[in-house]
Amino acid sequence: MENLQGNNTVKRRTKGEITRKKILDAAIEVLAENGIKGTTHRAIAKHANLQLSLTTYYFKDIQELIHQAFRQSSEQTMQRVEQAWLQAFKLIESYSKTSLRKSSVKLELSQKLTHVSVQYLYNQICKQPTALAVEQLLFTEIQVTPALRELAEKYKKALLAPFITIAQYFNKIEPEIYADIMLTVYCQLEYRHLSISPDNIDIDDMTKVVEKLIRWVMGIKA
Repeated sequence: MENLQGNNTVKRRTKGEITRKKILDAAIEVLAENGIKGTTHRAIAKHANLQLSLTTYYFKDIQELIHQAFRQSSEQTMQRVEQAWLQAFKLIESYSKTSLRKSSVKLELSQKLTHVSVQYLYNQICKQPTALAVEQLLFTEIQVTPALRELAEKYKKALLAPFITIAQYFNKIEPEIYADIMLTVYCQLEYRHLSISPDNIDIDDMTKVVEKLIRWVMGIKA
C-alpha cells in the first residue's frame, strides 16, 4: 500500500511538472507576441489550451510567472549557445600557436570562423525567433522593471562568456571589451533580421559584417 501511494505521488508530481512547463512555454510564446502588458493569465491559459484556474494555481502572481518565463527562456538559450560555440573553440584549438603566426593561416581561420558564426546567426534568426524576441524584451524591460535586472545581468554575462573566450585566444589585453563589442554586433544582426523572411535575409551582407569583426578581433589588417 505504501509503495502504491508513493508511486501515485511521483505520478502526480510528474504531471504537475509537465503542466507547469506547459504554462511557462506558453508564457514565453505570449511574451514574444504580445509583450509584457499583453501577457496575462487568461492569454497564457488560452495559448496553452488550459483552464484559467490551472495557470493561477501554479502561478498566483502574474509577475512571478513572467519572471519564471524569462528565466526558462534564458536557460534554454544558453544551452544552445554553449553547444554552438563549442564548434568555434574546437576549430581555433585545431591550429597551433606557431602556425597562427602566419598571415595566410590566420586568414584561413578567420574565414572558417566567419562561416561558423554566420551559420549560427542564421539558425538563431530562422529557428529561434521567439527566444530572440523574448531576449530583446528582457533587455529593454529592465528599464521599467528593476526586478528583472539581476536576471538580465546574469544572462548577459553568460552570453558574453564565449566571446571573451574567443577574444582571449587572440587578445590577452582587455578581452572583455572585444567581447562586448562582438556581442553587441551579433545581437543587432539577430534583432534587425527578426522581421525579415528567411528567404530575404542577405547572407552576403551579414558575412561581410561578421568577417570584418572577426578579422579585427584576430588582429588581421585589412
